[in-house]
Amino acid sequence: MFNSGLSLTKILGGISKSLTIAEQIIPIYQKISPSISNLRSIVSNFKTNNNNNNVKQIKTITNNSNSHNPTFFN
Repeated sequence: MFNSGLSLTKILGGISKSLTIAEQIIPIYQKISPSISNLRSIVSNFKTNNNNNNVKQIKTITNNSNSHNPTFFN
């Protein structure tokens, strides 16, 4: 007689499904989290190292600009 779209059993079923999914995702996240942190630091180190190389090349060009010979990178 009262077939409404929202009932206590449907709410409890939805909560149960949500908790089941959370129980599966949380351990995966805990395993992957250190790898993501390491990846971020690797990318950061790569960017820093790449910027340092660019600065060294600019210094080399600037130091060699006094000569009238062609400039080649070492």
